[in-house]
Amino acid sequence: MLCCSCVLAKEVRIVHIEGAIGPATADHFMRALDAAAVEDVELFVVRLDTPGGLVASLRDMIKAILASPVPVATYVSPNGARAASAGTYLSYASHVAAMAPVTNIGSSTPVSIGGGGMPIPGMPDNEEKPAEGEESKEESEDASAMGAKVINDSVAYLKSLAELRGRNVEWAEETVRSASNLTATEALELNVIDYIAEDLDSLLQQVHGKTIEKVPEDDVTLDTADAVVTEVESDWRYEFLKVVTDPNIAYLMMMIGMSALLYEFYSPGLGGGGVVGIVCLLLAAYALQMLPVNLAGIALIVVGLGLCVAEAFTPTYGVLGLGGVIAFASGSIILFDTDVEAFKVSLWVALAFSAATGIAVVYLATQGVRSWKRRPVSGVDAMIGAKGVVVDDFEGAGKVRAAGEIWNARSERPLSKDAEVKVEAMDGLTLIVNEES
Repeated sequence: MLCCSCVLAKEVRIVHIEGAIGPATADHFMRALDAAAVEDVELFVVRLDTPGGLVASLRDMIKAILASPVPVATYVSPNGARAASAGTYLSYASHVAAMAPVTNIGSSTPVSIGGGGMPIPGMPDNEEKPAEGEESKEESEDASAMGAKVINDSVAYLKSLAELRGRNVEWAEETVRSASNLTATEALELNVIDYIAEDLDSLLQQVHGKTIEKVPEDDVTLDTADAVVTEVESDWRYEFLKVVTDPNIAYLMMMIGMSALLYEFYSPGLGGGGVVGIVCLLLAAYALQMLPVNLAGIALIVVGLGLCVAEAFTPTYGVLGLGGVIAFASGSIILFDTDVEAFKVSLWVALAFSAATGIAVVYLATQGVRSWKRRPVSGVDAMIGAKGVVVDDFEGAGKVRAAGEIWNARSERPLSKDAEVKVEAMDGLTLIVNEES
């Protein structure tokens, strides 16, 4: 028989989020939160340490939090951790926001691809520079308008979360517009977070008895004093998604897939290249549809590949090949449209693989063309154009030695013994020959 304390013991479930937030993290988090809801967990704790992440993945996680019947607490921990960019949004969205003493939160300004900040009207660091011409001025105005749209959207989103949870709305706007950052103490003073906790036990003691409104409709009073804490372990699906959605792995699979299919096309055999190519391209396609892909990058990669193949068929002395490698490398670098370093293709990986792929494609294409132009070495086709010697004088029909064998032969002109002839055609096993001029 179970004791009453065992029966009534509440469960607090904790999931760790470390590093950049992406598709694998979002999937792992949402599955764990769904399981917690089914199993009636008292509190779901997110132990957070992140530099930021992808907007699509972040929004999926926040939607899950807002719809969750289980209260969610975001705890920036351990000491030295941070809730930067996307982490700030998660903290604001959670029912409870807490930080370890030596942590920080903020820096939520969206950054454009390429690492530069978006031009934001009214900010000192984004003042307009003198334009050299009318066209550059228009481009600057377009970029400024686009930056303002992105910033305003992010501000409204974070402010709506602040209003929902009763947290500091003014600082929510400030961290987006000017990348403001706070220590744990400052965040508590400004009502950005609810608690500072040395460890998880301290956090559970502080939130015990706290009433959380509308989760998602009813109020919930937390009972965490003697709760059993369990950690959510990562499973094979999370590890698989983490590897597959790594931009460098997705990029390499796409390149290997293309190269393997080209190899199979130029050297058909048992189909190994085709199988490897199809599998790699399917895995790459699965990863790319989960990542922020730049279509211009894919277009440049395809164009670069086409130019490298064209170089083998067209005597341009390397012009097409060089252009292909440049297009290939450029497409590889801009393949993923994000400012998050963890979700970009490494520059050295892109350059190294671009050069290697360009060389391999040109080599394979060249070998294919040479093989296509090379004379047959066996069969009937191999005899056309072959040289031979007349065995005995004949007129009309006789014998000719060609390819190490004696053949029946016909000629429109009389031929003398030891005369050199050329095979013009074949009629069955009879050679049609003419005397070499």
